[in-house]
Amino acid sequence: MMIKVFSVEEMKKIEQITCENKELTEKDLMYQAGYVLAKDFLSRVMPDINQEILVLANVGNNGGDAIAMFIELQKIGYNVKLFVIGNPESGSEAFSFYYQKVLTDLKFLMIENYEQAIKNTSYIIDGLFGIGLNREVSGEYYKIISGINKSKAIVYSIDLPSGINPDNGMVLKAAVVADFTGVLGTYKLGNLLNDALDYHGDIKVLDIGLMEGYSDVYLLDYKDIDVARKRVHNSNKYTYGCNAYIGSSAMPGAINLSAIAAMKAGLGLAEVFYDEEVIRFEKEIIYRLLSEDVDVKRYDVVCFGPGISEDKKAFQDVLKKAIDLNKKIVVDAGGLKYLDLSKNYHNLICTPHLGEFSKMLKVDSNLIKKDPIHYLRSVAKSGLVMLLKGPTTIIQEQRYTYLIQSRNTGLATAGSGDVLTGIISSLFVEETSINAVVKAVAIQAIAADYAKQKFGEVSMMASDVVNNIYKVWAKKR
Repeated sequence: MMIKVFSVEEMKKIEQITCENKELTEKDLMYQAGYVLAKDFLSRVMPDINQEILVLANVGNNGGDAIAMFIELQKIGYNVKLFVIGNPESGSEAFSFYYQKVLTDLKFLMIENYEQAIKNTSYIIDGLFGIGLNREVSGEYYKIISGINKSKAIVYSIDLPSGINPDNGMVLKAAVVADFTGVLGTYKLGNLLNDALDYHGDIKVLDIGLMEGYSDVYLLDYKDIDVARKRVHNSNKYTYGCNAYIGSSAMPGAINLSAIAAMKAGLGLAEVFYDEEVIRFEKEIIYRLLSEDVDVKRYDVVCFGPGISEDKKAFQDVLKKAIDLNKKIVVDAGGLKYLDLSKNYHNLICTPHLGEFSKMLKVDSNLIKKDPIHYLRSVAKSGLVMLLKGPTTIIQEQRYTYLIQSRNTGLATAGSGDVLTGIISSLFVEETSINAVVKAVAIQAIAADYAKQKFGEVSMMASDVVNNIYKVWAKKR
């Protein structure tokens, strides 16, 4: 299942179109949001009706949603208190409607000393900032967010945790660390990228009746991706591909991991090339020297770069041969610097992490983090399929962007990228470039889940992932 993901600008347009086509006012939409949020809060958080719930609201639309939610919870009989920060007179018409409602009804309780309330409450509903936040958190808001994060209360954030940039998921100096987040309508980029996973807690998209919008960014669940690999009896090793793996004697383990991962993922034969003689790791791998003059025509896929750090003509020559012959190529790590981004490419996959992508583009990594999809698209125009490794894997072809979350911190370890590159190269024998990349990410994520079950996220290593690839097909998922 592919779930559409939107930018802030796109989300505002969807809300506007929804109101126009369904003849709704902003107040109607805010009521619907409050009702659905209250229902989700009760079903997932399951608060004790005898314990206090503190609602913190700003004067923007996120605060209006929070007040509408506050009203719904109070109606049911929960012990709810409300604190509004900011000048209510500057709020929107919809916010003012719900704010006036709580002001004129004595049964609603407003508080003034939020610091003590945050310390003493059992549950906090975070309605401070929504998709309108575009600057660093400061002043009173910074103090409130710090207080929330120090409290022992269970925290529920509306749409996204306050302090998270809604367009890129970066922390704007300070952000609420939520236990639960109720996302209104559909995912925004800020719910998924960069710091998002460390702040959202248990996340759920809530249907508030918005019309469907167009997006070319999709979130994929790796557990739903079909990774089946077909084998036939009347076959031999060459049926399943013969690939070349080009690495360096300086860091020989990297390309070796790629080759072994490829074999575990179904490749028939892997030949590893080094610039100088090294210890030969595996019985099933054929080891060669670049000086033997690599016959690129023999190979289905050329995997180039893991472990390469130095500049050598031999590396450049073999990559040029593969490109000139229009071979399927996967380029990672040190191999990326050998690419000329002014040229157009076909059947070439790049798999950098942020630092490598920064060097590749000669653009500061902090700038890339602010808008990674923009930079990936700028490169994909040349025909490259790009995979940017990170907390959320971003896959970019010329038109569409795919996001996949493994939610496994154990993959943040040396060699994980080499393993992924190897799996991609194995699938690339039979699959299109984009299918090879998407399926490989899913295979690595599933294998990593098995590794995590045995070793835990702290202790698992890249080789543990390799050793669990077989379970992707040997065990029912």
